[in-house]
Amino acid sequence: VEQLLAAGHNVAIFSRGNVRPPFWEDIEHIAGDRDDPQVLRQQLAGRQFDGVLDNQCYDRQEAQAVVDTLQGQVGRFVVASTVSVYGEGGHAKGRHTVRQPLADEERFAIDYRSLEPVHETDLDSRSQSWEMRPHLSEYGEGKRQVERVMLEAEGWPWIVVRVPATLGPHDPSGRFAWWLTRILDGEPILLPDGGTLAVQLGYSHDLAQFLVRLLEDGPVRNIYNYAQHELPQLANWLQVIADAAGKPLNTVSVPSSILHLATQLPWEEWSYAPFSYCPLLMSVAKAEAEMGLGFRTSLREWVQTTVDSYLVDPESLSSAKHADQRPAEVEFAKRWTTICNQLIPSLSAS
Repeated sequence: VEQLLAAGHNVAIFSRGNVRPPFWEDIEHIAGDRDDPQVLRQQLAGRQFDGVLDNQCYDRQEAQAVVDTLQGQVGRFVVASTVSVYGEGGHAKGRHTVRQPLADEERFAIDYRSLEPVHETDLDSRSQSWEMRPHLSEYGEGKRQVERVMLEAEGWPWIVVRVPATLGPHDPSGRFAWWLTRILDGEPILLPDGGTLAVQLGYSHDLAQFLVRLLEDGPVRNIYNYAQHELPQLANWLQVIADAAGKPLNTVSVPSSILHLATQLPWEEWSYAPFSYCPLLMSVAKAEAEMGLGFRTSLREWVQTTVDSYLVDPESLSSAKHADQRPAEVEFAKRWTTICNQLIPSLSAS
C-alpha cells in the first residue's frame, strides 16, 4: 500500500477495519467482510478499479464471490498464490519424517523431484479437483482451487503470483524469529543434516514492488513464480542472520533420521525448524524475462533490515513458535556433541 501511495495511486482497502496502519488516513476504506458475498456485492457494486490485489483469497468460494462481484469492473486482478500449490509445505499436513512417513500423494500435487526448478507450466490448476481431500492441507487445496476459479473465469483479467515463504520486518508468522531467538540466546542449535539444503525465500518489500509492477502493467492471464535471487544453503542463511545480529552461530549438525527417532521434538510440524526440509525450488526465469527483477534486495541487506527490526522491538520475537521446546533442543545438542567427542578418538585410533 505504501509503495502504491508513493507512486501517486489512489488506493482503497476492503476490510473489516479492525487493523488501522499508519497510512490509514491516506486511503479509502471500504468496510465489509469478504466472507459475506452479499456485503461484498453491496459495497463494490458499480465500482471501477484499474487494478485489484487480493492477498487474502484462500478458497473456491472466496474466489468465485470476487469474480462474480467485479466481473467487467477491473483492469487487472492480481491474486497471491503460493509455492505450496506444487506440493510439500501447505500441501502435506505435516512434514515427511522417519517417524511419520508420508505417501507421495500426500507430499506432491505434482512430483517435482525430476522437474526442479519447477516452472509455472508444470502445474495446471484447471486439472485439480474441486474436492477437498481430507489427507491434504486445506491451505494448499484452497489455493489450487483459487487458481482454478481464476483460470476458468471467461474474460477475467487475472494474474497469479506463486510465492515462497516471504519474510521481512513485522512478519507475524514467527519463522524468521524462530531462528533468530536461538541465535541470540547463544545455546547450541540443532541443524538437521548440517543445513545443506537450499532455501528459497521472498522478501516482503521486494515482493510488494513486484506486485505493484503487475498491477500497473502486468500482462493479464499469466502465472508468475516469484522469489529472491539467492539460493543459500540453510546453514549459510543462518550465518548471514548471525552476522547481522553480531552473534556467533552455534549449530550442531545431526542426521535428520537420528533427530526424528531419538528426540520427541515436533519435526513433523512445518512451524518447527522452518525451511530445514523439503526445498521445493521454483524457476523465476519467466518473471525475470517479462517483468524484470533487477530491483531485488541482496540477501545480506534484507536480512540485516529484518534483524534490526526485531532488535529494536524485542517483543516481536514472541512470534517465534515452540519456545517451550528450547531446553530439550539444547540438552540433546550437548549430549550429541559429547558423544561425538568421545567417539572420534576411538575411530581415529582404529
